[in-house]
Amino acid sequence: MKAKSAEEVLSFVGRSLAELGYVKESFIPGILERERNYPTGLALNRFNVGIPHTDTVHVNCPFIAVVKNETKVPVIHMGTDDEEIWVDCFFVLGIKEPESQVELLQVLMEKFNDQTFVTELKSIHDKQQMISFLKHTF
Repeated sequence: MKAKSAEEVLSFVGRSLAELGYVKESFIPGILERERNYPTGLALNRFNVGIPHTDTVHVNCPFIAVVKNETKVPVIHMGTDDEEIWVDCFFVLGIKEPESQVELLQVLMEKFNDQTFVTELKSIHDKQQMISFLKHTF
């Protein structure tokens, strides 16, 4: 993407997912509101990532939407109210079963701390290559 803000990224993802039937129309306002109240930016050793998600009521079927932006955009760091970090990769989570959220986040954190995974993720700029990489990895 060539978004100028995290809100633009999340709105685009929400529209795309709604067209595919993965989310309800309420998804975009839901995820934007949740991100304002519970920021999901995460500063890691090798890169920064956003892991936005919203309540299950807005999700029709589970998904992980990976979005890489051309430039980094400011996102509030998880657990803070105003600490900005700069993120260019988002893993937007569509969680349908809340009890699976912890396990999913643990798997993602393991991968985010794997230098080989991060290096490969950062080097991919082609949609089909990204799909293949993620299917192979997960």
